[in-house]
Amino acid sequence: MTIAIISLLCAITLALYAITRRVLRNISERRAVNHLTAILFPLGTAQKENTIQDIERLTHSRFQRDELLDYFLKIKGLQTINLNDPVDFWTRRYLLQPTRIRLNYFEQVKFYETFLNYPEIQGKQDLIPSMTSIRATQQKKHEYV
Repeated sequence: MTIAIISLLCAITLALYAITRRVLRNISERRAVNHLTAILFPLGTAQKENTIQDIERLTHSRFQRDELLDYFLKIKGLQTINLNDPVDFWTRRYLLQPTRIRLNYFEQVKFYETFLNYPEIQGKQDLIPSMTSIRATQQKKHEYV
């Protein structure tokens, strides 16, 4: 009798755990997608559609549009948002989940070549000095006697 009760409680606990995990994932996805879309697509839905079409061309339309958007938001979101700064709980949770799709090596290379500096942040060049100017100031001039 006690074994049946314990096994029933274990089954209920596991079911509640699975349901809670799925619900939390859906909530975090819904909230984070809205937040990341506002950051990564400041020009609106036309910019978002152009980006998804570019990724579809890279992958030869192997994936669905929502999967491509998920991939783009997670990869570019991790690059643009500093997780060490205060970040919304739902956004952090969403960004740290794995992407739904996996691109092969060549698709990944094309993706990074296409979207390396996306979106361009105005004024970023003034804040970060280029490596050539840093190297030029650090080089010692040798005098030969």
